Amino acid sequence: MKCKSRLFFLLYCLFTTIFAPLAVLFLCYKKRKDPPYGRRACELLGHYSFSFRRCIWFHTVSMGEAIAARPLIQAFVRRHPKLTVVVTTTTTTGAREINKIEGITHVFAPLDSPLAVYSFLQHFKPSHLFIMETELWPCALNLSRYFGTKICVFNARMPEKTCYKYCKHPTLVKDIIASRIFMVLCQTRKDAERFVRIGVDKERVKITGSLKYDLRPDEALFRSSRRIRKQWPKERLILGAISTHENEEDMILEVFYSLREDYPHLQLVLVPRHQDGVTRAENFLQNVTGTYGLRTALQRDLSDFNQDVLIGNTMGEIEFYLGLCDLVFMGGSLVDVGGHNPLEPAYFSLPIITGPFYYNFQEQFDTLIERGGAYVANDSRRLYSVCEMFLKDQELLSKTGIIAFDVQQEGRGSTIATLNYLEESLRAYP
Repeated sequence: MKCKSRLFFLLYCLFTTIFAPLAVLFLCYKKRKDPPYGRRACELLGHYSFSFRRCIWFHTVSMGEAIAARPLIQAFVRRHPKLTVVVTTTTTTGAREINKIEGITHVFAPLDSPLAVYSFLQHFKPSHLFIMETELWPCALNLSRYFGTKICVFNARMPEKTCYKYCKHPTLVKDIIASRIFMVLCQTRKDAERFVRIGVDKERVKITGSLKYDLRPDEALFRSSRRIRKQWPKERLILGAISTHENEEDMILEVFYSLREDYPHLQLVLVPRHQDGVTRAENFLQNVTGTYGLRTALQRDLSDFNQDVLIGNTMGEIEFYLGLCDLVFMGGSLVDVGGHNPLEPAYFSLPIITGPFYYNFQEQFDTLIERGGAYVANDSRRLYSVCEMFLKDQELLSKTGIIAFDVQQEGRGSTIATLNYLEESLRAYP
């Protein structure tokens, strides 16, 4: 490591050591309305009540990554039942998804402070660290390497914007990040090219596709709401807005009520990404005297749902809400969040609308849009036009959903390819 890189890393360690406790307080405050960290918040600082002599460490982040990684981790555990597998997440919603996997131990990931990461490594002594997607943190990478842990990034993606920022500091990035990685398993050829550009050895970069195509959603939950949907009058049309973020709920509700002037049988299923989105939606609807029902306040079979809007204020029921919908807008895309996984509605043959900010799922959305399985709405005006286009044309609605399903099915196969490469790393470095 060059002197400049060493100095930067030491300053980074000093900064993160000072601010890690404050970051824990912020995260606990932010999660107060979601499933909270509770007494386990100390795990974020590297304090754990048990330890292992050796383990394999998988790191995911939040709910979306955990859901995508779950089939891979399950397959890994089945193939290697004698290995101790520790899976970390940063969020409590991610923890809930990971805890559905049998044969693993879940803990919250340490924040990227040297004391927290060092304590984690001392407790669990991982021989291998398998990182999901983009979590390239300096302390985790460098201290893991110091402990002899071999690092592999799987389902890896790198947006051009991120690559451009990295390339502004080639020496730092190569010394502190790129040189620490043993193998990178990328979603696309473009992702692979970008990892090579930041300094990862070309021989260590592979293309395995996206795990998100191999998702296995809860079909029983989807079918249960589909049965409810069939009991409703045929003239009802249901627009879904899934995983919405701040400043999106208001836009979507405004578009919805504009559409209802011409389509009085239209209803909205609004599912905010976070619990504070429920409050924002309620406040908007109260101000416009709109009628709404909370999922938790209605009958379980929704037999009493006759309001304009159903607000999904429960967690872990995305498939249930999708089963109610004829058309789905994926949130986090009208605001600069990066979008959410379109392959979930695609799996159930639902037509998809996205805003312009979908870089978190660039390849998936680009393919869907190019093939005609998804449409882009750059603003609320365009969102109105795209929704109206579908409401006027039931044949287009059906055709778009079928195309979306075809795209999702054609992309499958990444889990097996990724698993084989991970096992190759185990054989190379037992």
